[in-house]
Amino acid sequence: MSSDKQMVRVGTERPNALLFTGGVGALVDLPNLSVIVRGLDAWDHSKSELADLTEPRLLRNVRAVLGHQVAALKPAPYLERGPGEKPTGDHARVGVPVTPFPRWMRCSRCSLLTAVQADGSSGAFLFRNSNPYKPDEARFVHENCPQARQAKVKPSALPARFVLACKDGHLDEFPYVAYVHRGKDCPKGVDSRLEFHDPGLNAGSAISLYCSCGAKRTMRDALKHHSEPYKEILPLCRGRNPHLGAFEQAGCGKTVRAMVLGASNQWFSLLARALYVPDQTSALNDAVTKHWPKLASVESRADLAGAVKYADELKPLKDLDLDKVWAEIQRRLDDVPAEAEDLTEREYAALVDPTKAAKGDPDFEARIVSNVPPGWEPLLAQVVAVTRLRETKALLGFTRIDAPEYGEVEPDSVQRAPLVRGGKPTWVPAAVTRGEGIFLRLNDATLSAWEVVAETSPHLENLRRAHRQWRINRAMKGPHDDYWPGDRYLLLHTLSHLLIREIALECGYASASITERIYAATADGRDEAGVLLYTAASDSEGTLGGLVRLAQPSELGRLLRSAFANARRCSSDPLCGDHAPLDTEDTLHGAACHACLFASETSCQRGNRFLDRRLVVPVDGKEPQLDLLHHLGGLPEPV
Repeated sequence: MSSDKQMVRVGTERPNALLFTGGVGALVDLPNLSVIVRGLDAWDHSKSELADLTEPRLLRNVRAVLGHQVAALKPAPYLERGPGEKPTGDHARVGVPVTPFPRWMRCSRCSLLTAVQADGSSGAFLFRNSNPYKPDEARFVHENCPQARQAKVKPSALPARFVLACKDGHLDEFPYVAYVHRGKDCPKGVDSRLEFHDPGLNAGSAISLYCSCGAKRTMRDALKHHSEPYKEILPLCRGRNPHLGAFEQAGCGKTVRAMVLGASNQWFSLLARALYVPDQTSALNDAVTKHWPKLASVESRADLAGAVKYADELKPLKDLDLDKVWAEIQRRLDDVPAEAEDLTEREYAALVDPTKAAKGDPDFEARIVSNVPPGWEPLLAQVVAVTRLRETKALLGFTRIDAPEYGEVEPDSVQRAPLVRGGKPTWVPAAVTRGEGIFLRLNDATLSAWEVVAETSPHLENLRRAHRQWRINRAMKGPHDDYWPGDRYLLLHTLSHLLIREIALECGYASASITERIYAATADGRDEAGVLLYTAASDSEGTLGGLVRLAQPSELGRLLRSAFANARRCSSDPLCGDHAPLDTEDTLHGAACHACLFASETSCQRGNRFLDRRLVVPVDGKEPQLDLLHHLGGLPEPV
């Protein structure tokens, strides 16, 4: 809220949730109210105890998308509560700023529907947060509820269930007064009383609005408004950005959609992410990378010498040539790529040959498993146990209604909403997680033999056609074939999802916490064929080793056998097994569904697209040489 008096804690959120589900512009449901996370202009890091995050490769890509002015990746502001400090101390005023939204609320007892005031200190509904030890009890109350005059505990005012959104990322209050009166003025004017009656059914259309003037209307018309473009049931978009407290200067004027609070398509984050990779070419470059948050603000060679001399955290640079260090700092500050780069090339090289990395690195440690699982040599050329890894994620923006189609590959496929009010952001929210993983590199000979068949496969040509049509239908920029991820990608992606399901049953982590990284590039002299499956947590010590243990030959061989065996069948067969894009369809998957291959959106970076069980095991028998199992000569005998 606007005044410092009102800057009090109303809840808590995990750092990663501020990137995936509750970031800038997102609605967050608290126990008694709904709030929207404010724009970056309102975030205050002056008292935060957390330093900027270090990941220069990721920062380069963020700057390629958002502009040269982005100077830092910052975690959410946080200050630890000191020993003996009161719950209303300084730590309680450091955090992510939010404001109540929607402001239209209804009394839980008498069903009065009205908007709360900006400061929450006047009007029918008043803000109460009297217990500093329990910020989750913050709520709005109806002090003068006619049905609770004698009650000691006044009834809560709950957020009304609907908002308006448009595809350009705008969000607005639902126009209850205009809607119930069908666009006309209420004869009672300001003396009218609105009531919101919710029978508690799952159907939003069962909700009714009543005005004391006698007007009434259900929500049925509003919820079907977006599917009937020729009806003017709701007003056009006003271009409102409530997280910034502003309206678009040029307005909007597009069709809006009535949405229920908590709808899954109300907010989609657009993320950029990178795994930490030790610089294997130069000790100087690696040192600059590790101390970049401090070095990025150095303005001259003289300032660099002073910082290295007096700052304890920069002492490791004393033995280096400071002229070269200063030259590297300038190069990085001036180096902004024209477009986001593929960060996987260095990752793949480090995973294939982890021996070049410095021993004892707290953020990257991997070892090659001595043997691949017996009998699986035709499939796997190498298995690497990644005992330590670090992933950094940054928020580039967000969209509403339509998800970013390609994420990091094509960040502007959908209109991004602004993160700041007027201008461009100078920093972006980011978070670091640490964990472990398993890296599998496929056998080149087997993969090449499969690709020869896939190149002339009618089924894969059908998927390529569907991909072109999919992009055309969404008016995405071409040439469309350039964005086809490749036949090899589809195979590795399908194998990855099969293993995620099997590994989740063994390692103790939920499948939603296991993430994939696919290495399938074949252009520009690259010939990658690997899958990294990893899990990470925000704890500084990372995870507990349950996943990396499965890299042992006996364990991995059993998991591979189960993955291939279970891929043969699906509880949704024959519908799943027979699925293939028709001439009139543009779906980007073949034999795949929620019962066999689809994974959580936190696991799959392609939104469960480019998946097909036919590429791994025989499903329908139409192309007997297309599946990978055919090229392996069947499942190996168990050892």
